[in-house]
Amino acid sequence: MSMDPLPEPILALGVFTLREAVTAGITDLRRPDVVRLGREIFAVRGVEHGALVIAKAVCRSLPRCWISHSTAGLVWGLDLPESVDVSRPHVSRYRPANVPRTKAVRGHRSVVFKGEVVPIEEIEETVFASSPARVWLELASTLSVEELIEFGDHLVRHPRKRFEGRDTPHATIAEMRRFLGWHPRITGAAKAAAALSRIRVGADSVMETRLRLALIDAGLPEPALQVQLTPDDRASPVADLGYRGPRIAIDYDGSTHLTATQQTKDIRRDRLWVAAGWRHVTANALDAAERFSTLTEQVRTMLAAAA
Repeated sequence: MSMDPLPEPILALGVFTLREAVTAGITDLRRPDVVRLGREIFAVRGVEHGALVIAKAVCRSLPRCWISHSTAGLVWGLDLPESVDVSRPHVSRYRPANVPRTKAVRGHRSVVFKGEVVPIEEIEETVFASSPARVWLELASTLSVEELIEFGDHLVRHPRKRFEGRDTPHATIAEMRRFLGWHPRITGAAKAAAALSRIRVGADSVMETRLRLALIDAGLPEPALQVQLTPDDRASPVADLGYRGPRIAIDYDGSTHLTATQQTKDIRRDRLWVAAGWRHVTANALDAAERFSTLTEQVRTMLAAAA
């Protein structure tokens, strides 16, 4: 006996709830083209379904539920630290509701305050997710202080709209501080507080953050970020870090600087700094591999000479 194909709305979802199956007219979910993922959560067999798709389905099936932790990071397209496992879906529920009990996700529950959980549009319903600032706080339980600083720098940096399609940061330091104040006993709160005091606006990459921290941890003065040779001159080069008084500019040149076109621009950039009487230092992957130890000593010598 032939079996009717799955309805188009179900195929479009990929992962669906029991209620959605019933609404679509499916009466038997033990059919061979359907896989049960957890309590009232099913998937079309043979269709790839990631953590975010599963989390969305769970939140459509449960009241007072939202996408959280690393999975919420996927919602907002955040550059999560490499140590974060994004394969396991995370969803949370508002206290005093029970933790989501389904093998499809890792469940949590929490008290939530205004602005911590925000809506995302999902088909005809509204699904909610932790805001980027709350994601940072939720991940404090597993990230190191250094990772929280790096991730925090990523959240608060000012994006360039022509490259990223947005011109506002994912979060602000004030917002992160407010959320931490609301949850002083959350797991990882001490690490989050330590990291928060060292997060800065202006690092465009994790390597720039690591370079800044290396300079400070070596006992050097904290460098300024996004230092422009001639302020308010849009054609003037901007260094990733630097010391305006001693006239020291520092750039981290990652893999995007290896093309012939970019190297031509970088040569001109370096020449402009030197012509203006600045000393220019370029860091790369070799410096990062040794945690910038040689570079920090080079900068220390330059600062001493300028004193």
